[in-house]
Amino acid sequence: MEWNLVKGNTYTVDVTAGTLLFYKTGEHDGILVDTGYAREDREPLIRFFEETGVRPIGIIVSHTHYDHAGNAEHLKYRYKCPILASLAEAGTAVSEMAYRGAYPAMTPREIDDMMAGQCYQADQIVMPGERVKIFCGVPFGILPLYGHTPGQIGIITPDKVAYLADALMSETVMRGAKMPSAVCRADDLKAKASLRALRCDAYVLAHRGVYSDIGDLIEKNIAYILDRAELVYDCLQGEMSEEEWVRAVYRRLDMHSTKAFKCAVCERNMRSFIDYLADGGRVVIERREGVCWYHKNTQCTQ
Repeated sequence: MEWNLVKGNTYTVDVTAGTLLFYKTGEHDGILVDTGYAREDREPLIRFFEETGVRPIGIIVSHTHYDHAGNAEHLKYRYKCPILASLAEAGTAVSEMAYRGAYPAMTPREIDDMMAGQCYQADQIVMPGERVKIFCGVPFGILPLYGHTPGQIGIITPDKVAYLADALMSETVMRGAKMPSAVCRADDLKAKASLRALRCDAYVLAHRGVYSDIGDLIEKNIAYILDRAELVYDCLQGEMSEEEWVRAVYRRLDMHSTKAFKCAVCERNMRSFIDYLADGGRVVIERREGVCWYHKNTQCTQ
């Protein structure tokens, strides 16, 4: 690990699957944005802080996915520092059972096994509508980037560096993402589109990449999501149950995972596309005997 200077007092640190942000408030301390995986990143991150003589005095969690919040509670107690999160994300993080709302296809025991020790209690809350938050004496700009999760936020440091969490994917990530992650596809698209108006000096993506301009990347992300929605729509042949439709998409994308977590994530992401198509009027839902059946709306001209 190493400090990568972005601008002024804003640095990044690369971990196993992504990039964390660190805003230095002094020679030996600063504010950490996101915390990486618990299993893979905890010890290397602590060792890095000890070797460089720098420690976090505050932690901001962009959203409560375990590759972003996995070490939040542990670092909070180790360094005696507060956690800041949005209202929705703080609510998700309070218990393993609350986490299950993000992964409904997993059983409580599977959730307990996956999330053991990774829940956290936020000390300060970003309320809906807040656009500036003073945290540990530092004024941070707040970007509402809902859709990937119910309450994902981005952060703008005083150096005008924007940390965009998982609102945008790099081109490398897009090439490998078969079923991009979101709980609400419509909100996710709105969040991406909202970044067109953002003017900062640098932009940091959580899964690798520091950019001076994100205009082209925004359009590529939106086009990618809309293209994937078309693929999901095309896989709906005649009348299908959700399980049949999911299976058709799995086969089209050549997906084979049998692991509980990956299957739960893919089911949630597929659900977001189904909701997007249904709410857009392109798909009709009929409910019979406890089962949802779907077919294309032939009257829709979209």
